[in-house]
Amino acid sequence: MSILIGHPTGNPNAHQAALAHFETGRLAAFCVAWMPKPLTLRLLQRLPGLRPFVERVARRRFAALSEAPLVQGRLREWWRLAGRLRRDDNRFDRERNDWLMRTMCRHGHGAAVTAVHGYEDCALLPFEQAKRQGKACIYDMPIGYYPAWQEQQASLRRDYADWLPASSRSEDSGAALARKRREMELADLVLAPSAFAEDSIRRFFPDKAIALTPYGVDLDFWTPPPERPRRDKLRFVFAGQISLRKGMPGLIEAWRNAALPDAELELIGPWHLSVAARRALPPGIVHRAPVDANRLRERYRAADVVVMPSFFEGLPLALLEGMACGLPALASDVCASPDIVTEACGQVTPAGDGDALVAGLRWFDVHRDALPDMAAAAREQAEYFSWARYRRLVTQTVAPYV
Repeated sequence: MSILIGHPTGNPNAHQAALAHFETGRLAAFCVAWMPKPLTLRLLQRLPGLRPFVERVARRRFAALSEAPLVQGRLREWWRLAGRLRRDDNRFDRERNDWLMRTMCRHGHGAAVTAVHGYEDCALLPFEQAKRQGKACIYDMPIGYYPAWQEQQASLRRDYADWLPASSRSEDSGAALARKRREMELADLVLAPSAFAEDSIRRFFPDKAIALTPYGVDLDFWTPPPERPRRDKLRFVFAGQISLRKGMPGLIEAWRNAALPDAELELIGPWHLSVAARRALPPGIVHRAPVDANRLRERYRAADVVVMPSFFEGLPLALLEGMACGLPALASDVCASPDIVTEACGQVTPAGDGDALVAGLRWFDVHRDALPDMAAAAREQAEYFSWARYRRLVTQTVAPYV
């Protein structure tokens, strides 16, 4: 009994799912475009001008899988990454997904593999092959089901038209949507990280077998500072894409309306809104480019509250990382249910409710004395969401399908 799992780049939740299969002796192979070795990263760091690139690809390294059976496409991925240094083109992502599906088909053939574990947009071909051979299809959805987002996105794009880049367009063609739907139809089991993600799937597939498998956080790395000194300014922090889906227009408007004179909001991540919106940021908001994990941890430790106001999500790792660093949370109800962000460690507001978001920002400003106790509660809550717990849930959930 063995599981073939594949992910185009290798992100934390895919690494941990593969590790769950490896720890139980069920991993046939983990297919991934490239998992760089430490020596490779050190050599690349010596080349001038490549530091941002190295920091980005270093996230693909996962030492716990160094002895696991890996199938990689290094040369193809190096070529694709070199192309992306010259221009940003979704074609490279599609090529990588196609490579992954073909590779999984090659290595999933035969009796040794009894289940295939795939992700959205790169599971169709291996799932079709698995069905022909009587093997189980495990579909991992790190976010809500895309057709649900497409419906919501249409109205949001109308409401926030002035915030969108001039080149902005709908993300998926009819063919892509058909592929996503077919992947879901073929799935015997869907892993969902949150109740919101599960509900978004059930709207379209009410009888689908879905298992709730909340993500975790590296509790040894994401830690609070030894001491968080009192500061004159209250610091809120958001990490992720500065985009419509992440609720950034609503957060920026709420910040302007909250009018907090002694507070700062730090936005860390790639800017996916209009240039005009960036130029018109209200006082107190600072935007920073993406940073590596070490510097992101420093930014969390220098902050007081983590903000996550998304319109559409799964379970954002940045929320758990901030909480693990001792940050109370102000999150929308699509990011966090009350069992993730409790009253002791933060507030959960309805997604898109600007008045509630303003009230939440002002509440933290007024109740600064409560922050030390809330910081301790946030860390305690994050400790429940460990990656070890996530791996146990994955192992228990997939066992009947292998």
